[in-house]
Amino acid sequence: MYAAIDFTADMVSYSYFDGSEVVTDTLRNTIGFRTPDLFRDDGAMGALVRVVKDMIEFTIGGMLSDIICTVPAYCSYMERERLKKAASVCGMNVKKVIRGSMGSAFQLFQKSDPVRKTVVLCSIHSNYGEILVYKMDGDVLQVTGSTVVQFEPDAAKEDKEKTQQRIRSELKALYSENSMSFGEKDETIYVSCDENVELIGELFAVTLEECIGKSAVTFQNAPSTGAFYHLMKTESYESDRIRKCFSVDCCTEGISIVSGVNDELKEVFKRNTPLPAQNTVDLMISYDNILCFYAGNYVNRQYDEPIGTCRIPEAYRGQKIHVKITLNEEATIEYAVLDASKQIIYPRRALS
Repeated sequence: MYAAIDFTADMVSYSYFDGSEVVTDTLRNTIGFRTPDLFRDDGAMGALVRVVKDMIEFTIGGMLSDIICTVPAYCSYMERERLKKAASVCGMNVKKVIRGSMGSAFQLFQKSDPVRKTVVLCSIHSNYGEILVYKMDGDVLQVTGSTVVQFEPDAAKEDKEKTQQRIRSELKALYSENSMSFGEKDETIYVSCDENVELIGELFAVTLEECIGKSAVTFQNAPSTGAFYHLMKTESYESDRIRKCFSVDCCTEGISIVSGVNDELKEVFKRNTPLPAQNTVDLMISYDNILCFYAGNYVNRQYDEPIGTCRIPEAYRGQKIHVKITLNEEATIEYAVLDASKQIIYPRRALS
């Protein structure tokens, strides 16, 4: 049985198809598992995934097989891989791990008329707010850009003006970087927030309305609902209740590569690059003949988190090589290595 599971909030929620419609429910017993180190702790993550799996299977009366997960924006590449591993140990295959904001975008996408519009989606959680801008053109959804405003809840409530200044600054930078302008005719603002941060949610809504010049619409955030729609579409499992759509996923983090650990990083993919994507980078092999791959997460400022390596045969030291890197639709990384004459050194393989 397929399901989508949302790990973005303190209380885990999930969605599944009961034969006539998509059903979304919450697991109140998961409150307390969420800690700042949850996604960095194999034991804690494994325990949470096991509890969630058992609860969902008991409720829906079936065994979970393929799932799609939504996680907080601050989760790094390695933390998402840790979640996949924990699910695999429990007998579940994770088809994809996406940001909770993307799940919310898919959710809203299903409810919208198939017309061209720009959507500014703001999701506020316990210590950060993520602003995602995407465009809908008929039955196509594509991310334009995203940014994050981090805050300490009590301080944000006490100094509202400072919080609003940070929101304005991030929003203006987002629009500038993506060559957008405020107040487009077809622009719509949606705002949602977790429990206990409603006052901060109001600050975000007021500031967005002030900058963009449009009224914000609040909505019930259910990332797992949207993620489930997306899972069903990618699996070609559709019903009359699931509208056909084509959603362009994007790379959550920037991906870079370097020959040796001390050379300058070469950017391969920028954040929010549409998936699937492919790029080729030319490198000169250094003395230690190791390729190092890195992912940069904007939210937790981990711009150079190592995510994998590849050792090149010593015979190629000091020579130029070509590295073809692919980000597939599941957001996993594969690469192939060729020498200067385009002869294969390593065929296409998954990053490890």
